Amino acid sequence: MSVNHYIPDMEFSAFFDLTTNNLGDRIILLKYFLFIKYKENIYVEVKSVGDIIMPFEELLQNKLLKMYYDLSLLLVKDKNRFVEKISNKRIPIWDAEITSIYKGRRNCFVDCAYILNGVVKTDKQYCYYEMNPFEFKNPNSIWEGFVNTSSEIERFNDNYKNHLGYEVSGFEKRAINYTKLAIDYNADLIEKELEELSALQDDKINLIKLIAFNEKEGMNCDIFQVIYNNLISENNTKRYAPYLENLDIDKDVVITQILSY
Repeated sequence: MSVNHYIPDMEFSAFFDLTTNNLGDRIILLKYFLFIKYKENIYVEVKSVGDIIMPFEELLQNKLLKMYYDLSLLLVKDKNRFVEKISNKRIPIWDAEITSIYKGRRNCFVDCAYILNGVVKTDKQYCYYEMNPFEFKNPNSIWEGFVNTSSEIERFNDNYKNHLGYEVSGFEKRAINYTKLAIDYNADLIEKELEELSALQDDKINLIKLIAFNEKEGMNCDIFQVIYNNLISENNTKRYAPYLENLDIDKDVVITQILSY
């Protein structure tokens, strides 16, 4: 069975990109980035690089890691929740494919979309942590309050550059392509939810849902504007613009104003 754990003071997210051959039976390229943010620190695991616990500010200074972290927040279903696969007797349940991918048994994952051959999918969970995230909050665990030393973080960054440094040259193009995939995925989710709210005018629904989506951490102004321009009709982008100026002040008031327009 799968047990959902909601931890409001921890954030879980991941980015998983898999490319296979046409038959789907051979992996051509695989990369994953797993994140757990707790207090002022963040746990990071990168394929072929390893894992590290560093101050969150340190991650923000690494533009490649930050890009994948920002993307992970757009693909996760609930950033304050992780799932543990265990039996009724509390025995971990292992997945053979996951064991093969990570070269070891893992049974705790974050529910998020993944990319398969350039398409965002949600039919399977691939983002599994090496340890149970509760270890970061367990006062009897070595992980509670643990942060790697500056030299260890530097060694991790050097190892990262050795394995993924080639991405720097095509950073802008890669960032645009990945961001477009994430935006299209979230726009599709929004549109599916909108179909159930047909009683309201389409543009009002779109904007209200978009405002709610804007609360998701990692949604910067540029991404918000791209989705806004694509979901709201040309006339109404101007019509609702004055309301959006007060979005950061009081979201509920803005929604009320739009509904009463």
